[in-house]
Amino acid sequence: MKRLPPLNALRAFDAAVRTRSFTKAGDLLNVTQGAISRQIKQLEDWLDKPVFVRHYQGLILTPAGSVLAQSLEAAFETITSAVDQIQQLGARQRISVNVPETFASRWLAPRLRSFHSRHPDIDLSITTNTISTLREAQPYDCLVMFLAEPWGKSDCRLLRQEQHIAVASPELWNNGIPPDLSSSTLLHVLAGSKRLPIWENWLASLGVRHIDPRPGIAFSTMDQAINAAVSGAGVAVVDAPMVERDLRENRLRRLDGHELTGAMGYWFVGPGERAEQDDSHRAVVALFQTWLLEVSRSSQLPERKEPH
Repeated sequence: MKRLPPLNALRAFDAAVRTRSFTKAGDLLNVTQGAISRQIKQLEDWLDKPVFVRHYQGLILTPAGSVLAQSLEAAFETITSAVDQIQQLGARQRISVNVPETFASRWLAPRLRSFHSRHPDIDLSITTNTISTLREAQPYDCLVMFLAEPWGKSDCRLLRQEQHIAVASPELWNNGIPPDLSSSTLLHVLAGSKRLPIWENWLASLGVRHIDPRPGIAFSTMDQAINAAVSGAGVAVVDAPMVERDLRENRLRRLDGHELTGAMGYWFVGPGERAEQDDSHRAVVALFQTWLLEVSRSSQLPERKEPH
């Protein structure tokens, strides 16, 4: 790293540029005119070039002084902005986040303690509204969306793809044997009025062709399908991280060790700059994004539990 001019000399130069007077610069920094003059002389000796032409009407910048003045202005603005952001991070800020319903209740909520342990001064307002256009997204600082690909021209980052596993209530096991899919009720998830082809993809990945994937019970959210599976209503193919606790506490059991990466995933979406967002607030949103990415990537697929 190259050696920089003395900071006091730069401060004196900046004050002299703004006031065009050593005397007024001294008043600004609460030092004497002589002290300012000595600091400017030290700066000129360091640069080996004059920075001012002394004129009876005031100080005039030399070419070298003009270059330095412009650079200092930009540098001080950057430092001021950074200090403002740091100070804001010490104050409470609130982020408005919209996420899918199942993601909110089954993935995000159990992990919020981790976020608040790291960022105790950031409050979250979490909603689960259906968002389909950028205009609908504008009221939020950020979103998590369930998508097959990036959303429009917005700033999107993939948190993770779905990790599908087949699960059912332990009540459906018979003498340690998992339920037979050919005679089981299949639990489905809807996207609007259409059923997601989760079971079709699952059976195809197993090479199973004799089971019709269409019959069964369909729900508007995966959370509802999971709850139905817990109650013993049927067998579901679900996103593994959404049932971590159910598997751990034996409310659900994996049918087998098969795993399938889903076609869709959870994406962090920034709807674009909002007029009311300053740099410090955008920095806070970036902290939430960073945490989401870290926690998403550290999620492990739950191991299959063998029945006792």
